[in-house]
Formats: sequence, structure tokens, C-alpha cells
Amino acid sequence: MSRTAGRIGWLLVWAVVFCDIGSSVYYTPGILYDTAGDRAGIFVLFTMLAFLLLCVKVVEVTRRFSGGGGVVSVADKAFGPWWGCAGGQLIMVDYFLTVAISAVCAVYYVDSVIPLGALILPVTLACLAALAGLNIVGIKESALVSTVLAGSAFVVNLAVVATALLRAPPEILAAVPQEFLSLRTLTPTQALVGYSGAWLAFSGLESLSQLAPAMRDLHATPRRGMIAVAVSVVLTAPALTFLSTATLSPSIKSSASERLVAELASVWGGFGLQIAVVLTAVSLLILAANTAIIGNYHVQLALTRRDFLPQSLGALSHRFQTPYRAILLGTVVPAIVLLAVGGDIGRLGELYAFGLLGSLVLMSVGIDVLRYRDGERGWMYWVGVLTSVAVVLAFAVNLVSKPTATLFGGGLTAFGMLIALGTHSGWFERTLARLPRMAPPQEVERADIPFFTVAQARELPKDPTPGILVASRGATRKIFREACDRARSRGQRRVYLLYVDEIPGLFYPQLAAPTPEGLAVLHAGCEVIRELGIEAVPVWGLSHSAPGTVVDAAQNLGCDTLVIGATQRTFLWHALRGRFIQELLRLLPENIRLIVVG
Repeated sequence: MSRTAGRIGWLLVWAVVFCDIGSSVYYTPGILYDTAGDRAGIFVLFTMLAFLLLCVKVVEVTRRFSGGGGVVSVADKAFGPWWGCAGGQLIMVDYFLTVAISAVCAVYYVDSVIPLGALILPVTLACLAALAGLNIVGIKESALVSTVLAGSAFVVNLAVVATALLRAPPEILAAVPQEFLSLRTLTPTQALVGYSGAWLAFSGLESLSQLAPAMRDLHATPRRGMIAVAVSVVLTAPALTFLSTATLSPSIKSSASERLVAELASVWGGFGLQIAVVLTAVSLLILAANTAIIGNYHVQLALTRRDFLPQSLGALSHRFQTPYRAILLGTVVPAIVLLAVGGDIGRLGELYAFGLLGSLVLMSVGIDVLRYRDGERGWMYWVGVLTSVAVVLAFAVNLVSKPTATLFGGGLTAFGMLIALGTHSGWFERTLARLPRMAPPQEVERADIPFFTVAQARELPKDPTPGILVASRGATRKIFREACDRARSRGQRRVYLLYVDEIPGLFYPQLAAPTPEGLAVLHAGCEVIRELGIEAVPVWGLSHSAPGTVVDAAQNLGCDTLVIGATQRTFLWHALRGRFIQELLRLLPENIRLIVVG
């Protein structure tokens, strides 16, 4: 399939993953302070060692599963399909809480400079509604925007650390080593609870494996990207946590625990630095929430393809070609959670740990199993086993110390597994089929539509003259007639018909065939072209950029004429998804003629 591969290097990988994992630093200090007090920084520092070891395994997941899938693919391969389903349910719980905690935390940071009071929760719900709408339309993420936001946040965080170290009086900074001395009075139970809670600072690792299909390569790119992420986190997360808990007054830490980094910047850097923190924090947190929504619906689609979730959940919007039901589920559940806890960051942090640690356990242990099957017994294997022990310990402690999280996460996962059992047996689909508008989409039989990828189509015998490519997202007869008339005037017998499944965002779903809508267009287009006496060659592509894939196909298939339909898309579509014809004209070489059929 054509994915316009090879454009995401290590810098963009760093930007996307850091936008996710780096957002954790904005709420972790306050959540940990509520449970561990001034020792929060110590727990982040100690847990970071296990995090660094886990980074090695995440890079290996990316290499082993080039099609993405993360914990779902790992658990499926290591333990079997039902464990893959369980991994999917756990990561969905993680994504639900990521959306909720990131969105509300962003609003709390706004509240630090623009008091919102009782409006915090309504504003957060409005943000979730806006994100749902943007994803249903299919917002086209910019690699440059991700890189700028990640770079800005990293620089501002370093500025906060440097300013606090330079301006805080020595007697206040002396509180940092005092925290280490307090470890002598720490009980084993307190140590374990603090350690398990500190994993909250490192959530977001799953983003790397989801980027695998779009990476330039699966060797240097994920390794360099993860090294950059690890360095960025090491330089910011422990330092910001230590400085927030050690240099801020108890009154600030208790009254503004949801936005301690902004308060730290305000105390030692003034209003200007506080504004810089708020702007970068809000941008990064909203982007993290959006990334979690995208990751969530991709997991849902992966489970529907494995028959563990109803096919109707993956139905695409006829207008925007996005899985609107999966997107709505990925935003409605976080909204319900926010309402249930009243937007309380501390309670959200407790609920967060179950899905996060559960999915990390399956991923880490799964890699150990795969290494064992491959005959690996060296020191790296045993370091990996030690990493799994560390993650399993954190998960086990969390199960006992946070019963509410266990009840919520375990209940949601169990409910998801029941849905999977009912779906896999066919009972759930038969029940849904009786409900209005919930019947699974009627798919055209794939056997009746043999399609080609661009690479396969270029191997077919070619006409002696340059060919004609018609790219369409609808079965408009006059577009196909125009292409056929031009082919006939040249004495050609063949027309290439291209349909591109355009995927918004940066993650690729594990699609091996066109969507039902794509199949329908290819089927209808082939029928019309054949009626007009011309042979049709159906070609399918999968890409984040439809214009780029169309140009790539035209060049690879040796076509000098491209026929498309005039756009009927709205201003909102153009604003969020880009202008197809303008982008096409920018990329189209001079030797290819563009025909727009109105």
C-alpha cells in the first residue's frame, strides 16, 4: 500500500512522544505531593530508573511490530488473541484517563492566570466536545506544530528549573537533600505506594509503537527518538518535582496542587515566566488529550478487526470518513469520569494508574516471552526480566493501595471483555442489528473487487503512451466518463482508478484493505468504466496526505493526465483537513496535466 513512507525521522518521533509523556510533568508533582508529601521528587527519581529500562523494550516493540499495535500486538503474539484483547481494554482505560486528566489540567493552568472558579469543569467538558468535533471532521496534524510545541515546552521547563535554582535562597534549596535524609523514617509500605504512584510521571510511552508504520526506518529512528525523549524527561521531570515540593510554601502546594509548575514559575520567575509555562502547558496538555483520543479509536478499530468489538463501532462518517462512533466513545467516557469525580485531579490520578500499569505489565512481560522463544538468554534478557518485575510490583501495589482505581479500571476492563466475548460469539452483533442505525455497515464482498496497491499496479503491462489516472472519493459518473473519453481518444484500453483512505493524525491503523466506503467507490467506478468500454484498474492507497499519494501514484504508474472532481467540501473541512486541489497543484509536476471535472 502507498503510505508515503519515510518522512518521519527521529526529531518528529521525539516531538510526538514528548508531547504525550512530557505533559505528565504538569500534574504529577501535585498528585504525588498529595500522597507522598515532600518526598515526591525522590520517588520520581527512583522510578525513573525502571522507566529508562522500559524505554529499551518500547523501542523493541516498535521494531518487532512495524504495523503498530503496541500492547495489543505484543500480547496477541506472546500469549494469544484474548490476551491481546485484554491489552487493548487496558490501554483504552489508560487513554480514557489520559484524555480526562490532560483536559482538566489544561483548564486548571488557564485558571492560574484567568480565574475560572466554578467554570473549570464546564470549560473542560466544552474542550472535550471541541476535540470530539475536530476528530470527527478529521483534523490534519502538523509535524511542524508538534515539533514547535515540544521544543517550546522543553525550553520553558528548563528555564523554570534554571530560574528556581538561581533565585531560590540557599536555605530553601537545602530542603532538597533533606528529603533524602527523610528516607530513614520511610516505612516499606510508604515506599511501595510512592514508587507505584510515581509511574504517573512516565505515562505516554505507548505513543512510540503507534508511530512505527510512519517512521523513516525501524532501527536508528525509534532508538534516537527514544534517547531524545529519555534525556528530555530526565532533565525536567525529577527537577520540576523536587523544586515544586521543596521551594513552594505549604499553602501553595495544598491550594494549587493542580498547577504547581505554573506556581513555581510565578514565585521565582515572575508573571512573564508563568505565562510562558501556562501557554506551553495548555498547548501540550490539549495535544496530549487529542493524541489519546486518536490512539483510543485506533485501538478500538484494531479490536473490531479482531472481532472483539462490534463492527458498528468502527463505522465511518460518510462525509468525513472518520470513525465517529469510536471517537465519541473516546470522549464521552472521559467526560463521564470527570463529572463523577468533579474534576478532582487527585482522584483522576488514582484512577489513571490501573490502565497505565496494566498495559505496561502486558507489554513488558510479553517482550520477555518473545525474547525467550527466540532463544535469547543474555544479560539483556535478564535486565528485561528485572524491568518486568519492577512494573509488576508497581501494578500489584496499586491494586491494593488504590481500591477505587482497581474497582474502576478492573470493572471497565471486565465489561470490555464481556463485550468482546459477546461480539466474538456473534451474539452482540445480532442484538445491535435490531437497533435503529446500529446495524454493522454492509460491506461489498472483497472477492468481487480485486484491487492493487500502487506497487502492484506498476508491475502490470503498460500502454505505449502515458496513462490516465482518475482519483475519486465518490462514484460520480461524469468524472469516469471524462477519463474514458480521453483514454478512447488516445486509443488506450485502460484507465487507473485510485481511491485513497486518508488517515488524519500521525498514527496509522492496521488496514490491509480499503474501508467499506473505499470498496464501494472502487466497485461503482469499475462498473461505470467497464460499461463505457474501457478496462478499469482499481488502485488503493493509505496515507496521511491524499494529494501526496495521488501524485506518487500518477508518477509511479506513468500517467500524464490526472482526472479529479471539483471539491464540494466546506470551509471547516478546508481549515482542518487542508485544501486538496491547492496541495495537489503544489505537488504535481509540470509533465502531468490536471483535469478538474465540475
